[in-house]
Amino acid sequence: MKRRLLHVLTAVTVVVAGSAVVAAPASASDMPGTVCHLRENTWLRAAPLGTVQLTLTAGRGFRWHGARSWEGTEVWIYGHGAEYPSVDGWVPARNTTCSI
Repeated sequence: MKRRLLHVLTAVTVVVAGSAVVAAPASASDMPGTVCHLRENTWLRAAPLGTVQLTLTAGRGFRWHGARSWEGTEVWIYGHGAEYPSVDGWVPARNTTCSI
């Protein structure tokens, strides 16, 4: 009887711990801004048309902080990807689902 009770308590503990992990919401960071998605793999740049900092993966979230720049005919937006929430930079708006 003690062994069966131990098995039941172990199973309940695993289920409760798993539920707590699933309940945590996913987000890019606590920074203000609009979350949208990347349409394709995209370089995050230090400035529009500037040095590439890193590559963000298609389908992942991108938090746009509201800053935009026009370089010629292309619109660039400032923010960070879900993969690197501590690195802000610029991406072409056409590579995202963000409404400009």
